[in-house]
Amino acid sequence: MIQTVGLVVNKDKAGSSELLATLAEWLTKRECRILSSQSEAVDRILKEADLIICAGGDGTLLHVANRMIEREIPLLGVNLGSLGFITEVKKDEVIEELKSVFAGHFDIEERSMLVCNVRDEKSKLNRRFQALNDIVINREGLTRYMRVEIRIGSELFTSFSGDGVIIATPTGSTAYSLSAGGPIVHPSLDVMIVTAICPHVSSLRPIVVPGSEKIVAKVVCDDPRERALLAADGQDTIEVGDDSVIEMTQSSTKLKLIKSSKRSYFETLREKFKIPL
Repeated sequence: MIQTVGLVVNKDKAGSSELLATLAEWLTKRECRILSSQSEAVDRILKEADLIICAGGDGTLLHVANRMIEREIPLLGVNLGSLGFITEVKKDEVIEELKSVFAGHFDIEERSMLVCNVRDEKSKLNRRFQALNDIVINREGLTRYMRVEIRIGSELFTSFSGDGVIIATPTGSTAYSLSAGGPIVHPSLDVMIVTAICPHVSSLRPIVVPGSEKIVAKVVCDDPRERALLAADGQDTIEVGDDSVIEMTQSSTKLKLIKSSKRSYFETLREKFKIPL
């Protein structure tokens, strides 16, 4: 039974106010309690909602997913701009999709997420991040030279000079990892992707590893005072340095993404990348 619905809407997107009013009217007729991000904190919505409708773009959905730690809540992603990879439902399709959801006729796709723990004994730093797309460590103008060491499980995989590294989920394989030369990975696969950013060795290729592995990264800058930047889905950021230990594993929380009834993953892929039939 869906009793409480969370509405997380990017108010800066064109058409957001109209969509919010339409959703509120439709849900009120069905005697649903509504928690809107216009008046409620996202964390409260995540604690109390039975269903979340996230309207905006992929960035809006990432903001919600990265805070979904305690509960796995079905989420319907609606794109208010062009079609998104995660927000694959279009604005004029929302009500029809909701009718199917409330009737119980819908499919959920579980998307894996990453947990990143950053520790630095020297500065007493201990931070935790969750990411649906990727964890990125790069120079970002903060340092002239950086060396990255990557361990997979208990084994040293590589140590290279370059601009950084991307640890991505299958969902994030079509984001920054792809632009850095990584593969497209179907979101149903239980894996993580390690992609170097502009490595100084041409033989270093992206690698796909089992989702059960632990990936540990360390950075070495030319000057100990220089720092690199770690970003979780491009939203939560922190500076890291030589003394930082960065551990990444698959999160125990899955994103329960309600699938569009209008298009498949491959249809979305073809539309976004103009892949010919």
